[in-house]
Amino acid sequence: MKNWLGMTAAELGRGIENGSIDPVTLTETYLAAIEAHPLKDRIYARVTADRARAEAAAAAARAGAGLRLSPLDGVPISWKDLFDTAGCATEAGTALLKDRIPEADAEVVRNATAAGLVCLGKTHLSELAFSGLGVNPITATPPCVNDAEAAPGGSS
Repeated sequence: MKNWLGMTAAELGRGIENGSIDPVTLTETYLAAIEAHPLKDRIYARVTADRARAEAAAAAARAGAGLRLSPLDGVPISWKDLFDTAGCATEAGTALLKDRIPEADAEVVRNATAAGLVCLGKTHLSELAFSGLGVNPITATPPCVNDAEAAPGGSS
């Protein structure tokens, strides 16, 4: 098994297409990596494991039947906690929206789901996505990829 965590989305999609990667195993690998990460509480606001497992199982069934929805069908994705995901709190890193649970996915999430991407969860961000430094003293400041103690920088 290759290091799936170091592969691009396109590489993962090709692996699913050629049968060398199973979407369920891939998703479980990502969920285990999230759970084991020492900074997971600073990275993820919420992990949507049940949704991810259901979406991965559906992607695996489609792949097995040769009916993939897109080149990224079965590939895991995480969303900033700024995008609505049905039934899962979307708080945008602010106390103003605490416990706000949308009834429907945002259009971009809906489109990604329709293409077969697998939702792993929601990541922390600066309050209301408004910070040049990327810090959030209200929920959690996401870590910088290269230095967990450094400021992560502004949005995307």
